[in-house]
Amino acid sequence: MTDAEQPPPTPLNATVVERVDHNPFQMVLRVRMDGESGNLGPFEPGQFTNLGLPPRDPAHASGSSGLVKRPYSIASAPAEPSVEFFLRLVDNGALTPLLWKLAVGDRLWMEQRTVGKFTLADVPDGKDLVMVSTGTGLAPFVSMLRHYRGTGRWNRMVMVHGVRIESDLGYRGELESLAQQDSQLVYLPVCSREPEPGPWQGMRGHVMAALEPEFYAKAVGAPLDPEQCQVFLCGNPQMIESVETQLAELGFRPHTRKNPGQIHKERYW
Repeated sequence: MTDAEQPPPTPLNATVVERVDHNPFQMVLRVRMDGESGNLGPFEPGQFTNLGLPPRDPAHASGSSGLVKRPYSIASAPAEPSVEFFLRLVDNGALTPLLWKLAVGDRLWMEQRTVGKFTLADVPDGKDLVMVSTGTGLAPFVSMLRHYRGTGRWNRMVMVHGVRIESDLGYRGELESLAQQDSQLVYLPVCSREPEPGPWQGMRGHVMAALEPEFYAKAVGAPLDPEQCQVFLCGNPQMIESVETQLAELGFRPHTRKNPGQIHKERYW
């Protein structure tokens, strides 16, 4: 196929309506699709969709679209008027450096289809949900919380969020406020690289510390029990492997449709 015969690039179909930078490497981006609703329509919290922009290097384009595309979990609830993403800059990435140049009013492409099985579909009502994330892996849990909070979907939700430094704690204000209002929500942030002594007064180390049975029971007011708890792991694959090993000692096992268990996981790279 000659250059003249190449299909036209996929048109940009969405607009940035809000951008909040937590630090130079992390931001929340809100995107509104063209059309009356501005959002994706019905989807299940925990799913993801693709974003795209014209690449700096045409070799990075996905197929014949003329765009570089990457999947990102959705942080907003389905009914919100725009779609929210929690993003971290990857310096040598093909797409995030392009996303970091966007400002309110700029255009990009967003796929209208959502996919993914990292949802609450296989979890019965009334369980304790233990949501363990690192970095931007918090995003699908924020979507679940916003959509299902107050509906009786869970007995309690425990949010364990591990980051390097305090400014990486995206959604901290929202989660702290909701936890103060709602006894069914427990928020446990953990920082691994905050200097000591220093201003950070919360937990230090890695997320595994929050899941030590004695600490967990005291912080949550209930045991980490496979009979009552369903655990969702999202983020760094090394974290997922470490927590899975830790939980196995307490009787937790991975979940599949064929062999139901209590551990659900989504690797972020």
